[in-house]
Amino acid sequence: MSRMEIVYQGLPYSIAVEDPDEFRAEVLDSISTGQFRWLQVDRGEGQLEPITILIGPGIGIAMGTPDGPSQDTPSSALPQGQDPDLLS
Repeated sequence: MSRMEIVYQGLPYSIAVEDPDEFRAEVLDSISTGQFRWLQVDRGEGQLEPITILIGPGIGIAMGTPDGPSQDTPSSALPQGQDPDLLS
């Protein structure tokens, strides 16, 4: 089980997942096919509070694993002409 950090509409959350890569793929698939779905995550530090958030197209979400290798967005996913070093 891995804990993933999520930034949703600018606020921090976390979620425990079996396989971070599989979870990312599920979320990307939902968003890219235009589907909305509810996702139960935790908020807070120390004593976590469960909360349900809506994810889908047009809703800002970013996620990463703090204990694993970098999950930076590949430069091929950047808008044409965007310098990936500016995002560091």
